[in-house]
Amino acid sequence: MTSDAPAFKEWHVIVEALLAGEQLLVLRKGGIAEGRSGFSPDHARRFWLFPSRFHAQAEKTKPAAARHFTPAASDEFVTLQAFAEVAHHAFITDWDAVARLDSLHIWTTATVRERFDWSTPPGIHAFVLRVHRCAAPITLPLTPDLAGCKSWVEVPLDFDTSPSAPVLGDAAFAARLEELKALLSPEST
Repeated sequence: MTSDAPAFKEWHVIVEALLAGEQLLVLRKGGIAEGRSGFSPDHARRFWLFPSRFHAQAEKTKPAAARHFTPAASDEFVTLQAFAEVAHHAFITDWDAVARLDSLHIWTTATVRERFDWSTPPGIHAFVLRVHRCAAPITLPLTPDLAGCKSWVEVPLDFDTSPSAPVLGDAAFAARLEELKALLSPEST
């Protein structure tokens, strides 16, 4: 029997960038349902990437992100293609430090600033993820438990029974991880 595993809801365009190996960084304030102080970055160290189609994603991402926009196959199902492991985490409270990350993600500056200013006091969680693409996509019905603006949901999937491979090889990932850790320090955890 498969037990539930955590899934991290993120804009589908960001999930596509993660799957392409173009982005390793996720900046997060939390979901509306969690409130200004309810987001917990320690929910899981490994989780499924759950692509969400909420929000005005095209307007909130850089023009280069357009190549990652794909039409939804269905409003009744969600397809999971990967899981991720947190390689590094930092909560950044200095806007200048956040601004230095601009070339490492596809959000607009205004979108990142909106997320940064969301919490009290201002700040944003920065995650460096090691993404593993599944050999075969997994499609699940989009139930009410999986819907809505929240960061975490539970899915009935087991990481160990889903054959996968890292999106980036060990050497490429290690080099980019060190670059990101240097940019995220000294506020890293």
